[in-house]
Amino acid sequence: MAQSQIPFLSVPFKRTTDVDWTYPLKHYIAHVYQEDPEKYSEEAYTLNRLRQDTRGAGKDLTGRDLLYRYFGQLELLDLRFPVDERNVKVLFNWYDAFDGRAIAQYSLAYEKASILFNIGATLSAIAASQNRAEAEGRKKTFHFFQAAAGIFQYINDNFLHAPSQDLSRETVKMLCDLMLAQAHECFLESSIREKKRDGLVAKLASHAVWVYGNLVDAMQDAVARGVGVEKAWVTLCQVKHKYYQALAQQHKAVFCESEKQFGEQVARLLASEGAAKEASGKLATTLINQIQSSNHANGTIPADGGIVMQELAKSMAATSKEKGAAATRDNDMIYHDTVPQESILTPIDRLKAVKSIPMSELYSQNDIGKVIGPDIFARLVPLSVHESASMYSEEKAKLLRTESERCELAEAELKTSLEYMNLPGSLDKFRKQEDQSLDELISVPKDVKTWSDEIAIEESATRTSIQEIVQTLEGFKRHAIQKLDNATLGLDQEMHECEKMRVKFSDLWTQQPSAQIAGDFRRDIKNHRQTLEQASKSDDDILRRRDTVSKDIDILKKGSKSSDLERAFTESASAAFVSSQNAAESLLDLDMGSAASGDMKAKVKKVESTLEKLRNIESERKETLNDLRQRAMDDDISNVLILNKKTSNVEQQIFTAELEKYKPYQHRISATIQQQQQIIRELTDAFKALVEDKDAEKLQKRYTQVDQRRQAVIARFNTAFTEYFKIKEDLNKGVQFYSNAMDVIESLCGNVQRFVQERDQERRQLAEKLESEQSVREQELLKKKIDSYGPSAPSMESDNMAQLTNQARLMSLSTSSAANPPAFNAPTSYQSYGQPPTPTTASGFQQPYAQSQGPPPPSNIPYQPYNTSYQQQQQPPMLPPKPPQQQMQPQFTSSAPVSYPPQQPQQQSYSYNAAPNYGDNYYRSPAQQPYAYQAPGSTVGPAPPAPPGTYGQAPQPYGGPGQQPYGASGQQQAYASPGQQPQQQNPYWQQGRNGSLLD
Repeated sequence: MAQSQIPFLSVPFKRTTDVDWTYPLKHYIAHVYQEDPEKYSEEAYTLNRLRQDTRGAGKDLTGRDLLYRYFGQLELLDLRFPVDERNVKVLFNWYDAFDGRAIAQYSLAYEKASILFNIGATLSAIAASQNRAEAEGRKKTFHFFQAAAGIFQYINDNFLHAPSQDLSRETVKMLCDLMLAQAHECFLESSIREKKRDGLVAKLASHAVWVYGNLVDAMQDAVARGVGVEKAWVTLCQVKHKYYQALAQQHKAVFCESEKQFGEQVARLLASEGAAKEASGKLATTLINQIQSSNHANGTIPADGGIVMQELAKSMAATSKEKGAAATRDNDMIYHDTVPQESILTPIDRLKAVKSIPMSELYSQNDIGKVIGPDIFARLVPLSVHESASMYSEEKAKLLRTESERCELAEAELKTSLEYMNLPGSLDKFRKQEDQSLDELISVPKDVKTWSDEIAIEESATRTSIQEIVQTLEGFKRHAIQKLDNATLGLDQEMHECEKMRVKFSDLWTQQPSAQIAGDFRRDIKNHRQTLEQASKSDDDILRRRDTVSKDIDILKKGSKSSDLERAFTESASAAFVSSQNAAESLLDLDMGSAASGDMKAKVKKVESTLEKLRNIESERKETLNDLRQRAMDDDISNVLILNKKTSNVEQQIFTAELEKYKPYQHRISATIQQQQQIIRELTDAFKALVEDKDAEKLQKRYTQVDQRRQAVIARFNTAFTEYFKIKEDLNKGVQFYSNAMDVIESLCGNVQRFVQERDQERRQLAEKLESEQSVREQELLKKKIDSYGPSAPSMESDNMAQLTNQARLMSLSTSSAANPPAFNAPTSYQSYGQPPTPTTASGFQQPYAQSQGPPPPSNIPYQPYNTSYQQQQQPPMLPPKPPQQQMQPQFTSSAPVSYPPQQPQQQSYSYNAAPNYGDNYYRSPAQQPYAYQAPGSTVGPAPPAPPGTYGQAPQPYGGPGQQPYGASGQQQAYASPGQQPQQQNPYWQQGRNGSLLD
């Protein structure tokens, strides 16, 4: 016998042509997902390469894996891309496995069914090629035939309306039965080799007879339908049908012999011999011819398959004939049992030993991911999957909120319990018993030492101390007040001199009274005095605050190693002990641990151990909650949702199954909460027992008194430390305030000084003029008196005298006109601009208004009477003489937002009524802040209205933005203080179109 193992059939492969996935996929991505299709070029290329690999897949495990990987990617692709004639349009062309006809469709289901068909064919080829002479080969053959049956069963269950005959339900069902029949054959072969009981082998062979009988009918029907099944397939099934019939009868005969049924034994051996002869006769010969003529049935049957089956059948016939002759002889000679006819023999029971392996079990869970690989288009997530994932995220958020609330409640319960018992702080007083001393309570705390060192550095020679700052501040204040006093004195002296001359010259004194034009200066001086008074009050408040903490500051500034600082804490502890012990013991006799017994130490340790348990439970709960949050953050079930996308109403089931993985975290949190509640009860009992102990109560009372005194000293030094730097900062602000205020006050004093000097010069000039004119008037008066006492002259002389008088008057008028031509009509020196001019004398000085109304003296020379036209054509009034030429005053420049504006480069005179216009503040630079004083204990809020330049609001300097100092614009400036009315225009300076009158 050339080959001892029975030949098996393998399913032929389906062939296909190449297709292109790239363009259809990119087109769909661009129009539906609205993403750049070029970003997915690599994915499309990978899918194309996978399909090309399937065309050359071999009939081995590698080929199986290549086909299954492509099928898995097609399943994932189907969840994102609808591959059909209307969407992703790809034409799949496959050839029928049996007759080779080409069938093309745009259906992805057709592509997947064809790939699965080839997977089944590959599995059948692997099974048929195994060496069944070994147990491992029989085991593999048995497994792969069942797996192939599972693949064909999956096609039969999931793909309807097949376009080709090889994928029709009848054909696929026939192939599934064929794979199971051959798997059953393999099991039967293993049973024979393992010498199983003859009754079992007979049943297995009987089932093989029945299966192959059905297969013969199914194959003949397929041929009738035009499937194109090889004729050798039908013949081989017929041969096997007869062969297994003979095998079943032979093993049943052996079973009958064991059952003392000798007549039936003879009958079954005769039947076995007849079936074997039929298999080895015409059928086997036909099979050999068909295999040779069809090129081994297109490679699906071994080349020597017909010869092997013929030899096996002949061997079976010879064995049955030999055993039948022996059984007949024994029955005739010994048993004399009736031999029944073959037709009335009882059919042998059938036993099925195989079933198809589902496609989901073709690979293990670990292997299937490796075979399929990562999802090629994992970056593309359908909108419906996004929505489902959002719903799952909300379910996770609800779970997290619930667990977080539980943990927060447990945390609050623990915190409340510990605060109620003042733990662990209240244990400090009991722990002091171990060192038997008060060193910690009477020693200087680290914070106080730090404060002391900082203040000592601030009060050192390299820094400016508080006392030095106070002295500087007082010096500025005294200098400012002295300056204001000098300015006031100068104004008073000037006014006295002016009024003194007015008394001397009476109505002839035309200089404007000082009270009318120096009012702005006096108001400014008053405002500055009020500002300084407010600042002085703030200074007093700061100094009072300094006096409050001066003793503690004096201790701190000595440094952290000073004995005074240590004495402060020692005395506080000693005072507390003396008050509690009625001065019965000294500080050296203090023994905080003498009252503590061993029993109290044990109670303290129990409380500490219970507290440690609570801390561990709290830490475990927090860690569990953090793990739960991290797990929820990393949890992404998009792939699961994508895989179940086509299953309706499955979201809730998936959510429930996925949330089960959080159950262990929830159970751990619940356990920690229960343990915490139990340990809190234990802690409460242990702490109650501790505080109710007599020794502990005595120790606690003594410790509390000492600690309270100590904390009071620490708080006192903390207040001193804080106040020290606040006071120093406020004093530095005060010094800056006075420094800035001095700039404005000095400027004001300079203005007052110039004002007084100009008034003095004007007063001297006016006095000299009046004194010179007074001598002329006295001569004229004397002449009149002499003339009145002389004898009366003749009329001729009177006429000559009159003519001389008129000539003198004309000469006087001509001289006056030549000296002062009436170029323009200007107001008088002491009259507001725009008011009617006051009549003046021929000399240019004012006369009383009543005197100017009289008619001119009679004269023979024509003379115009005093009327309106005279008033309009009168000579310009005599103005005060211009002050001597002075150099241009230097500009007051500073970095402050508002300061004195720069003077004009032209020669200017002082405007007596120049009103100050305060700017924003006195400061030299924007970085400097106002010296804002605040009474101790007051709160920051809106300040009440204060006069200009109050302490904390810098006085406004003269001349705000856009204003000229001292009447540079030719008119009087308005006073800028709140509520101040605009002053009368300065009559000394009137601005014309081409300059001032004095120019």
